[in-house]
Amino acid sequence: MKRRFLAPAPARRPSTRRVTTVLAGVALALVTTGCQVNSPVQTDVAYQPADGVPADVGHLAVRDLLLVGDGSGTVVVSGSAVNLGDQDMTVQIAAQADPNATTAPTGSEVQLSPRQQVNLSTKGLQLSGVKTKPGGVVPVTITSSTGGTTVVKVPVLAPTDYYSTVTPAPTGS
Repeated sequence: MKRRFLAPAPARRPSTRRVTTVLAGVALALVTTGCQVNSPVQTDVAYQPADGVPADVGHLAVRDLLLVGDGSGTVVVSGSAVNLGDQDMTVQIAAQADPNATTAPTGSEVQLSPRQQVNLSTKGLQLSGVKTKPGGVVPVTITSSTGGTTVVKVPVLAPTDYYSTVTPAPTGS
């Protein structure tokens, strides 16, 4: 008995449509895997979500510190201050003197009990002699009676929008 072997079938060439689909899938996979490199996850980037700046002086934590004024000389201190320590402290905030100024700026101070947090804009803290227009920054010295001194560059904002109610306290006559 003679065996017959079937002739091998000729190799079929893949269709152009199938090759195109596979190549498009590979290209899409390569392109989308690079998204993380060019656009990192925003929650991995530390930032201060506020208009003001932070400062730490010993057990004092100041957050969202900014000055509200129109450049006429008197500004209101806005932000939050927290005494993280176990003893009372006095916090002094003052603008650094401009070498070209004719008068030295004045500062303000506030008393904080242990673990107390205060809204600085409601405490009537004002600085005089600050002629910086809104949009500028002013070097401000923050001194804690329990932790030393630091200098931060604080932005000046106009008394509009959120800060329209933050105005200097009336002075006595």
